[in-house]
Amino acid sequence: MIMPEYTVSLLIWIVPIIAMTAFFIKKRLLSPEKSFALIVTVVALATTGIALDLLFAEFFFLFPNARAVLGIFIKGIPIEEFVFYVTGFWFIIFVYVFCDEYFLKKYNLPDKRYARFRARLKRILYVHLESAWYALFLMAAAFAAKRLLNPAGGLLPGYFMFLILTAYLPSFLFYRVTKSFINWRAFIFSMLVTVLISIIWEVTLALPRGYWDYRHGAMLGIFIGVWHDLPLEAVTVWIFCTLVILMYEYLKICYFTPLPSVPGHKLLLKVGREWRKK
Repeated sequence: MIMPEYTVSLLIWIVPIIAMTAFFIKKRLLSPEKSFALIVTVVALATTGIALDLLFAEFFFLFPNARAVLGIFIKGIPIEEFVFYVTGFWFIIFVYVFCDEYFLKKYNLPDKRYARFRARLKRILYVHLESAWYALFLMAAAFAAKRLLNPAGGLLPGYFMFLILTAYLPSFLFYRVTKSFINWRAFIFSMLVTVLISIIWEVTLALPRGYWDYRHGAMLGIFIGVWHDLPLEAVTVWIFCTLVILMYEYLKICYFTPLPSVPGHKLLLKVGREWRKK
């Protein structure tokens, strides 16, 4: 049996994820705190991605080529679409961790510094109000662009609004706590790699082969003609999604305590390292 095209193309996320997982375990790169933060971030984002797909995908996307998928649909959405977003989030986090712990380790902060910072925190949550202002500015600009460039589809730039609201939530909740601990070189590298892969995937496979398409009326109206009318939102989605790294760093800080506090510490220690002994 020949696997459908869209299904096979998902290996572009899945193969690197498997390779990096094996690498993390073999090198024992992650402490239990980091492993737990990684697992929780992936699970939380996967759950959120699936829920948002179920609620909003029908308003933003079309799936014109039924032969490109397995034929398993949930609310009219092919199962591949859920795997696409779940593994996409997963890929972003794993690339960041690979860079932070190995490829760009020179810019990684020592584990003990996380523990010292955690001990000084009077509370764990400090909202970043500036993120809300940035989000409001982008939403106002989106409304103006939609009205000027694509009024036929209604005045609401649905997809772009959706991206802003979901992307800026991690920044609003976690940025103030995590800003000094993010490996910004690893962050930028992860973002660039993900954006590059996703754009190449879309303009060479997804759009011309009909894996999915966009409901133009829900877009801002800025389309790249030579890339099969790729909307601006398709480029910004993975830039915004890179902000999920803030959640991973936030969870790391939460559990870097003098005594082990992370759930499953002993189990996670079997595939990782113990920073307290250094």
